[in-house]
Amino acid sequence: MSQNNIDLNTLRTKAIAEAVTLFEGDQKAAEHWLSTPVRGLGRRKPNDLLATREGIQQVRDIIGRFEHGIVT
Repeated sequence: MSQNNIDLNTLRTKAIAEAVTLFEGDQKAAEHWLSTPVRGLGRRKPNDLLATREGIQQVRDIIGRFEHGIVT
């Protein structure tokens, strides 16, 4: 496995962990959110964005907005 894939997997894991934290540790709620279209992501599913660095960053950014009470 290349270093790029390892880094991508690490970022993906962080994004998923942040989603679980957003839902106060509720894994099922986080999984549901990750598989549901989100308006702030252009009606795309967060899971669909977790394949690229840019997509992962978009997901992490929206989680950060939600954590700070910014509605998107």
